[in-house]
Amino acid sequence: MRKELQGKSVILYRRVSTTDQKENGNSLNTQSHSLRAYAQSNGMEIIREYEEDYSAKNFQRPEFNRLREFVKRNKSKVDYILITSWDRFSRNTYEALGVIGEMRALGVEINSIENWIDHDDPQQLMMKLMYLGMPEVDNKIRSNKTREGMRQGLLEGRVNKAPVGYMRGRDPNNPNKHLIQIDPIKGPLMRNLFEEYALGVTPQSELIKKRKYAPLNLRMSNLSTQLKNVVYSGRVFIPEYKEFPAEIKDGLHEALISIETFNKVQRVIHRNKKYSHKQNKTNDKMPLRGYLSCPKCSLGLTGSGSKSRSGKRHYYYHCQTKNGCNFRVKTADLHNALNELFKELKASDEVVALFKLMLQDKYEKTEKSNKQLLQKSEKELKKIEDKKETLLEKMIEGVISNEDYQKHNNKYSEQIAELKLEIDNLKGDDKELKEYISFGTFMLQNLSEVYAKLDVNGKGKLIGSIFDEKLVFLKNKYRTPKLKDGAAFIFNNNKALQSLKTKKGDSREKVSSLVPEAGIEPALPKEQDFESSASTSSATRAYIK
Repeated sequence: MRKELQGKSVILYRRVSTTDQKENGNSLNTQSHSLRAYAQSNGMEIIREYEEDYSAKNFQRPEFNRLREFVKRNKSKVDYILITSWDRFSRNTYEALGVIGEMRALGVEINSIENWIDHDDPQQLMMKLMYLGMPEVDNKIRSNKTREGMRQGLLEGRVNKAPVGYMRGRDPNNPNKHLIQIDPIKGPLMRNLFEEYALGVTPQSELIKKRKYAPLNLRMSNLSTQLKNVVYSGRVFIPEYKEFPAEIKDGLHEALISIETFNKVQRVIHRNKKYSHKQNKTNDKMPLRGYLSCPKCSLGLTGSGSKSRSGKRHYYYHCQTKNGCNFRVKTADLHNALNELFKELKASDEVVALFKLMLQDKYEKTEKSNKQLLQKSEKELKKIEDKKETLLEKMIEGVISNEDYQKHNNKYSEQIAELKLEIDNLKGDDKELKEYISFGTFMLQNLSEVYAKLDVNGKGKLIGSIFDEKLVFLKNKYRTPKLKDGAAFIFNNNKALQSLKTKKGDSREKVSSLVPEAGIEPALPKEQDFESSASTSSATRAYIK
């Protein structure tokens, strides 16, 4: 018996993790028995007991917070908070010392029945730090072992967690080790999703809405992450660790998609991010708002929906004026009429052939430019890799500290990763020439189909780039709209285009001036037609099959 404890009021605090219960037998019942026995043997009065199954990494614990609030309200009634051992209390030395100090400021002492400490004795300060520090050290050792084990698995080509489309399995060559396998149901769906997105036609927001992909249970919050996961291409990503840089290497698992398809997806993501714009909140049921003019008073038409008695919602375009104009028309009527109008806007085979020539010319120039950029990027990559190697040598020789090495090494690793991505993109550009040409020609002859695949913003951009004035709908059809110069040049003035071809005998210099700098973007006519620089939706920037 400790005489100084006799008659003191005490709170018992018990904490355990599931791992502790399973591996070490540190159950709450065991702790409860030990704490109560200690309090009783020392004549202490138990006024409260708290217990919880919660992590010891910090003090954001529900029950401990309740304990803390109780002590603040009743500090004159509490002398001690008893715990079984210091590793039950915390695995964060700094926070543990802070809480001990906080309670002592309230006149309450926290102590362990297994390793009692005199907090007022300076000679026991090191003992306290040791007791509090050992759990944290042990935790870091475990964490490092886990991290190293996971890294070793990745180095072997083994993925730790199966992404959507895969499932956990066993390595047929080594049954003692796991190896992810393609899920027979979700795998083909995920492959199809990658291939569809690679076309650049369907935005991610539309993909997850498709019924056929419902079994994947994908959400916008994680779809982009899935599409960037190299595991699907049969590889693994090994993150940077200590002095080892991040890298991508071949995995042991079966690839769900080809590396080529994966790279196409990354380029689509890159383009969409580069050309992303704030989404218009316009109701997707009324994409023509802002592009229609009233046939009675010439003011702009707006749109709205209303519910019928049956509860079904109906949508209309109607006049915005307040002077008595009551023009109103069903949205379906205007949408159907616009579809028919687009079908009439179809470039001739002759125009398409010339357009192919234009695209070919422009992409030949782009390819030359890309080769120059590629050489520059590869030269820069070699330069940074040399710097990184020199940096390592300086650290080994003791010229620079490990801290300085890590700082600069991380910077070089980031630069190398960015340059490698840039190089991959540049190498992939020339492979997509046929797809870009197919896209451009497809669009010239299938405007109605292209329009149908676009989102609200894309539809508006396409309309605004073709027509030079707002559309007027009267008597079940549109008045003949005035086309912008570029659109009229392509769809109505085929003779003019032909003259360009015949004057200089297939002069690429003349026709190529009509095409924008393409880079990695699909070649669309300049501002005179489809606002190729960044105005069209992502759905218009890739080949539509």
